[in-house]
Amino acid sequence: MSLVVRGKIFLAGGLLDCCILVENGRIVRIARELSGEEIRFGRGRVVLPGLVDIHVHLRDFELSYKEDFETGTMAAAMGGFTAVADMPNTRPLVNRPSVLRERERVARRKSFVDYALYYGVPEREPDLKNEIGKLAAGVKIFMHREFYGGRKGMVIKTLKFAAGKNLPVICHAENPGFFVRTGMGEVGTPEAEAEAIKDAVRMAGELGFRLHLTHLSSRAGAEVFAGLKAKGISADTCPHYLLLTRENLGRLGGLAFVHPSIKGREDRRALLRMLREGVIDAVTSDHAPHALDEKMSESPAPGFPGLETTLPLLLTMVNRGLLSMRDIVRACAERPAEILGLRNIGKIEVGAWANFTVVDLRRTWRVDPSEFKSKAKFSPFAGRMVKGMPVATIVRGEPVMLEREIVGKKGWGKNVKTLR
Repeated sequence: MSLVVRGKIFLAGGLLDCCILVENGRIVRIARELSGEEIRFGRGRVVLPGLVDIHVHLRDFELSYKEDFETGTMAAAMGGFTAVADMPNTRPLVNRPSVLRERERVARRKSFVDYALYYGVPEREPDLKNEIGKLAAGVKIFMHREFYGGRKGMVIKTLKFAAGKNLPVICHAENPGFFVRTGMGEVGTPEAEAEAIKDAVRMAGELGFRLHLTHLSSRAGAEVFAGLKAKGISADTCPHYLLLTRENLGRLGGLAFVHPSIKGREDRRALLRMLREGVIDAVTSDHAPHALDEKMSESPAPGFPGLETTLPLLLTMVNRGLLSMRDIVRACAERPAEILGLRNIGKIEVGAWANFTVVDLRRTWRVDPSEFKSKAKFSPFAGRMVKGMPVATIVRGEPVMLEREIVGKKGWGKNVKTLR
């Protein structure tokens, strides 16, 4: 099956009016003019490499009332993401090979876009098996609960295993010794993040694993990362750390409660600057859906949905001159794919998979969570006006979302580890 995508294409050298010929899900030719069955994206629209979100919580299993692979990957497609990487803190936890295999079966049956799976720290060493690397794209470490929470020995064994398999280690870096108690529960301070990053980078140097520090939230943490950054060490941040500050929290209440916590104005400015400078490698949504009553309780569950708001928020920042389109492509396509070691996604070039995210830079929308495909119908950005929207999501040559409608089919998504 062949397809021609025509429009303003974001290539390595910049924007170019051209065509892309797709055959059997791959890019086979890029030229000024090509003939064939065509999808044309006209004025005001830009075809980007398919975006990749390397930090989402798709829930499912016993937590399917919050989200499942069907609704979560529909939300991803609506948000312009062609691939998402699912965290292992599910119920049951994805920290045994049997659960990982079941996770793969569920994801393969339900997913609209491609997906990656992470493996968690197991309870016992025999669960660190060679087969993990065939299905899992990386390992996830929650330092506050595991490394500092009495499981250091098993964490070290897991990190050595990851190093031996060349699996990236996605690290939630917070030291609970620097947490403070608030009315909503304990939250991490900038010092909690900075001190944990020092420990994580030290272990990466000693054990030789590829370290990725996820959802940087503070100037202190980002500056420690920048000072210690070396080959094989990367980091991401999230839109809520780039746009919200603790001054917003009184108005938003539990809707903005998240780990790591949202910090101050100087933290927000520093993270944005480091993202623009390329010090921070990527942007992730940390999509974390919950039932609304869990968010509105006296002890709100941490996190909120983000797959459907991340790109519109970032494109609004592009329209305001705070970020460039080059920043978006680097932080949401190229570097996420590289961090996971994926060679044929996250870019538009001959031989790569035909994954495209098409955006309309002029389209506006007032964020309305009732319209989300996610089961979580709330957002700290509810009511915010955005300018710039994804209007098409194409996965391996097949449109999954077109003109803000899901047109793909459940089960089209594949595990990125199986793509070559």
